[in-house]
Amino acid sequence: MNAVALGAQTPPVSDPMAFRNVLGHFPTGVVLITGITQDGEPVGMIVGSFTSVSLDPPLVGFLPTVASSTFKKLRTASSFCVNVLAADQEELCRRFAGRATNKFEDIKWTPAPSGAPVLDGAVAYIDCTFESITDAGDHHIVVGAVQELQVCSPVAPLLFFQGGYGRFAPLSLHAPFETDLIRAVRRAERHRPAMKQLAASLDAEISTMAVIGDEMAVIVSGTGELNDGQRLGERIPLMPPMGEMCLAWEDADTIERWLARALPSDECTAEDYRARLQAARERGWSVTMRGDYADDEVYSVLREYSSGLYTPAQERRLREIIAQTSSGYAPVDFTESGSYNVDSLLAPIRDAAGKVRLVLRASGLPQGVSGDQVLSWAQELVRTATQMSGAED
Repeated sequence: MNAVALGAQTPPVSDPMAFRNVLGHFPTGVVLITGITQDGEPVGMIVGSFTSVSLDPPLVGFLPTVASSTFKKLRTASSFCVNVLAADQEELCRRFAGRATNKFEDIKWTPAPSGAPVLDGAVAYIDCTFESITDAGDHHIVVGAVQELQVCSPVAPLLFFQGGYGRFAPLSLHAPFETDLIRAVRRAERHRPAMKQLAASLDAEISTMAVIGDEMAVIVSGTGELNDGQRLGERIPLMPPMGEMCLAWEDADTIERWLARALPSDECTAEDYRARLQAARERGWSVTMRGDYADDEVYSVLREYSSGLYTPAQERRLREIIAQTSSGYAPVDFTESGSYNVDSLLAPIRDAAGKVRLVLRASGLPQGVSGDQVLSWAQELVRTATQMSGAED
């Protein structure tokens, strides 16, 4: 660990610019504190110092400056409401942080239970009464007793960092395009003609998916367009039941890490998943069946996840929905007389060393087909995947 050099060059704590600079390295949320003054007029002030104070009893706090003329008006109100601003409300934030005389003009809002304004589009509101106001240097410490609170729109919040506004983005969005991904795209692009031929033969959508860290991404389409709900560039968390084809030939430690990502709510056990991996190894391909879950909901949350504009709560919801699809991944013994509704067929594409780097996926297949038809599709898919395997990049 590198030691931080301390000494004469360290700016004094009394230097206001140094204080602001160092504290500016800590990002804060942005809220609009609103109220109805004793004159009956709405008032609002932007605050970056809002914080939770106590769970029992529920208390929150914020720190306005002693010199704030807006807070002088706000403290005449009998209550205040904390509006958590959304990432797309930067313009509104700047309006209330500025010096406009009538900041509520043309602003849509509804009264909280206390009567304080809740602005349209806010992520959440927290309605409070004043518990205490304490002086602390050039700021007040205002503590509020929470009376009512609600999430209005579970979207990404507005953040303030080093003098600028921004939004929350998951770390996974900033993962570099690793060499493996570049090689995978090149390999898949070289075999696009074979993918197009397979799409015509199966009357299906053909795409390739690459493993990137703890995710899978749709990277190349063999038909130019995907019509089954997925789109190029969409990402999927590599967690049970997703990723069986990628994990089937991996070492025990990698498989255990994958199994550890399963949610407690998953109806399948680790042994169930190990059986599926074994079935995939024996067949050389895997299948997912149409389940009793809503496809539209799955595709909707996957688009949210791929957009990067999701919150941690939305990511948890996505993982819960993925866990609900596990029933569609169960191994199926296809019979000649049976009728099957296949969601997708998948086959491994290996690099020159034999490691699975890509997955060839057929989706949008005709429904209500015989077991023989499914097996015929799978054999054709495996032939194309084998043709795409082993190429040097």
